[in-house]
Amino acid sequence: MLIEEYFGFKKHPFLNTCDLEFLFWSSEFKEGYARLLYSITESKAGLSLIIGEIGCGKTMLCKALKRDIEERKSKTSLIENPVLTPKEFLMRINLDFFEEEKKGTKAYIFKEVEKNIKKRKENYVILIDEAQILPSKTLEEIRLLLNLEDKEGKLIQIVLFGQMDLKKKLQKEKPLKQRIGIAYTLSPLNEKETREYINHRLKVAGASYEIFEEKAISEIHSFTNGIPRLINIICSNSLFAAFTKDKKRIDENIIKMVIEDYRKNLME
Repeated sequence: MLIEEYFGFKKHPFLNTCDLEFLFWSSEFKEGYARLLYSITESKAGLSLIIGEIGCGKTMLCKALKRDIEERKSKTSLIENPVLTPKEFLMRINLDFFEEEKKGTKAYIFKEVEKNIKKRKENYVILIDEAQILPSKTLEEIRLLLNLEDKEGKLIQIVLFGQMDLKKKLQKEKPLKQRIGIAYTLSPLNEKETREYINHRLKVAGASYEIFEEKAISEIHSFTNGIPRLINIICSNSLFAAFTKDKKRIDENIIKMVIEDYRKNLME
């Protein structure tokens, strides 16, 4: 609470949590979101893919999409830790979609999922974060789910969000890869967007003035390469450093000191 009181924030602006109040619509984020929304609601392609470096905002995109498609009355299943067997995967989506716990063989649960989806005629969306750790057998189950369709398109829409390794993994899963209708790589922020991102989060947090000087933001972008998670870490540590020095504005010297400390303790 010391940082919030010192700078006049209503909440900390740079926590690495998935708080949609701080959602920043960079050009890359907008494009990825638009493609996914089109795939899910219009083309109903079945399988979509978002990949990106660690900390680029894939989980934030996943959560924003979940919120918005639920507002459109779609049924969603968000799987954040996908180290699941095929049977566990089916049990999970069945519980999320139909609020029913099913026991029995994998084949039985699959049939129950298929029966309910065809009977209830709703929009069903599975969002899988950290998809690069999906077991191969569960990826095969995803392929089988994508066989469920009618004349209007696939009955289940599935979105995979994963690190760059997911792209390599899908090379070995060609029958599944061929079913990807939309694919997009979420890139880091450019320097202009880094500045906008920092100031946006400060504004949402309740800042009444610009805390980071221009040269400070340039130093942040240069070190983080526009990765939002790293930006948050450097900015958070810089706020603390400024507080300990009783400074209300953060210049490039504070940023350099914070970066040097980060490198010393975590990168060397």
